[in-house]
Amino acid sequence: MTGAVRACDDGDMWRVPVSRARLNDYALTLLFFALGLALYATGLGLIGQDLAADLPAWTCLITLAVAACFQLFRSSHPGVALAGVTLALIVDAATVPSIAVWLVFSDIVYATCVYGGPRLVRGLYAVAGIVSVATFLLVTTFAGSDWRLIFICLLWLMALVGSPLAYGLAVREHRNALVLERAHSRTLADLAEREQIEAVADERRRLARELHDVIAGRLSAITVQSAAALQYPEDTALAGKALQSVRSSSVEALSEMRGLIDLLSDGTDHSAPDGRVTAGLRRIDRLIEPIAESGTDIDVDVPDSLTAAAGTDELAPVVDIAAYRIVAEALSNAVTHAPGQPIWVAITYDTEKLRLCVRNRLSPHRGRTGGDTGHTGRGLGNMHTRAHTVGGILHAEPDGDEFVVEATLPATGGTSVGTTTPKEV
Repeated sequence: MTGAVRACDDGDMWRVPVSRARLNDYALTLLFFALGLALYATGLGLIGQDLAADLPAWTCLITLAVAACFQLFRSSHPGVALAGVTLALIVDAATVPSIAVWLVFSDIVYATCVYGGPRLVRGLYAVAGIVSVATFLLVTTFAGSDWRLIFICLLWLMALVGSPLAYGLAVREHRNALVLERAHSRTLADLAEREQIEAVADERRRLARELHDVIAGRLSAITVQSAAALQYPEDTALAGKALQSVRSSSVEALSEMRGLIDLLSDGTDHSAPDGRVTAGLRRIDRLIEPIAESGTDIDVDVPDSLTAAAGTDELAPVVDIAAYRIVAEALSNAVTHAPGQPIWVAITYDTEKLRLCVRNRLSPHRGRTGGDTGHTGRGLGNMHTRAHTVGGILHAEPDGDEFVVEATLPATGGTSVGTTTPKEV
């Protein structure tokens, strides 16, 4: 087994790597040279015995061999091949004109069009034009008034110069179009990959926003309610209310989480047709009651038309849900960063706009910004994103000794019109 492997390795050492294009060049060169020999052997290879110089007929084989040597470089160095074969053609025409060298020149014209650069192709036009004009003048000089010979010369030039030139240009254009199409396909593939990556990133951000809104708000409410119960352990009534509120918040959080999990698992929306079973302004009392029962002063000014069971039908579902999430996040931030401080909630509504305003007094222990300096939350960014998604705007920033969240949303939903840069609290 070892000897067999070593033998294979020794064979690979003597193997010379040759590309497919070079093999094609060798094969075509051998074919054209063999064709030239066949034409010479049958006596059909010479062009006009009266045009030949006082040299032996086999002289054309020398020019054919020289042309064949340059033909080997037809694809790797088309400029060298064109110059060498053109020179061989001139020498052949001046000594013993033969058909074989013209055939090699025809192949080099085609190869130059296909493999040569733009500058070489422009040079090929000049070479082909000079060769054609010189050949036509030479034949016209010796033909005299014999129009048949002139006509045959034109057909000769069209077949051995014009046709390979036109066909080579057509192949060149086809290759260029193929290269452009492949580049275009790669560009489209790259764009599709980037769009897929961006879509996945957007979906991850959306899921993070939904999880934050579902969990953070409920946990903040549970934290406030349990803190109130622990603060007054002797007040059994307050403790009972706090525990009831904790249970209610926990059940609602589980319900919203279950709905989100169902949506992610099978893509089916198991909520109401408008998606507002667990989130909507009609359920804003679920946000207010736990805060009020914990002992925090909260003043709410919301039209009855929005909190009634059928009142929010005039709002687009996405706007109703976005407004609820914004109010929930603003209240969660208020009780988290300024616990015990009074809160004011005001909502106004007309046929075109829905305006939200949530204010809370800043905690004296947290400075004027009301935020933890060591933590950057997602709540403000989520509020800005929700307002921006439905075509609204939102401002959230300190105002004196208060922190104010104001949002203006289109009542019927719309396209995104922009948003301000979030300021972290």
